[in-house]
Amino acid sequence: MSVTSAARDQDPPALRVASFNIRNGIAWDGLDSWPLRRPATAATIAGLDADLAGLQEVYGFQQRYLLRRLPGYTATGAGRTDGRRRGERCAVLYRAARLRLDHATTRWFSDTPDVPGSTGWGNRLPRIVTLAHFTDLAGGARFGFADCHLEGWPAAARYRSAGALATWLDPSLPWIVAGDLNAEPRDAAVRTLLEAGLRDVFAPAAGGGRPAPATTVARSRDGSGGRRIDYLLVTAEWDVVAAAVPAAGRHRRRPSDHLPVVATLRLRAGSALPRLGATTTSDPLEEQR
Repeated sequence: MSVTSAARDQDPPALRVASFNIRNGIAWDGLDSWPLRRPATAATIAGLDADLAGLQEVYGFQQRYLLRRLPGYTATGAGRTDGRRRGERCAVLYRAARLRLDHATTRWFSDTPDVPGSTGWGNRLPRIVTLAHFTDLAGGARFGFADCHLEGWPAAARYRSAGALATWLDPSLPWIVAGDLNAEPRDAAVRTLLEAGLRDVFAPAAGGGRPAPATTVARSRDGSGGRRIDYLLVTAEWDVVAAAVPAAGRHRRRPSDHLPVVATLRLRAGSALPRLGATTTSDPLEEQR
């Protein structure tokens, strides 16, 4: 699918993006275990109406179920255990009618980031980021999207991972970073990403200011005992039109132990228009994982 010259001449359209840790599907959560809650999880994602969503803790069987229930979406992402199908993945869901995937890769937060399953820096399990480059078919702009899940403990592991992530973002592109950072706003890992030039979508500098959520992960259904550890961060080329943490909704089952973060973004005119002759390199495992 090509980008037309008419689309290039129009004002950049708004893009709706989300981050959502859907809770891994092998965990035993009683009546909220995956086989019972999966319709609620799919309904929650559908309700976000996102053009692009970064999901965390996704197993292949969860991704396949969601794609069956979410027409119009496709996905990319590799399992953290073997770089293919095994283990959790940071799955990037996107509307193929709106976005073209130009390139995608998975990196491991370790001294050998291209070695599947590798660990290091204090990470107790393989921790990964999915890095994707997209072309917006509605306006022609190119941008990057990173979907990550950082270590909960020790803090030094996620701090070093955040520093690595900042160096992996191609500076020639505008970027959106989605993820469960396992870090509250004052944590060194969050500060590292902000000091690298990213902005929290709830920050005043990102779009006029809006109340930041108190929590995105809760220990109970009523939202009590929670922390804010899930984020959408953007580079300076993006204007934030709106941002929110939607309530869980009235589902019989709890969709996840996290709440999604959603934002409406607008890329400033002239940012990252595609170069003439640019090629497309799709993820070879897309839709097969």
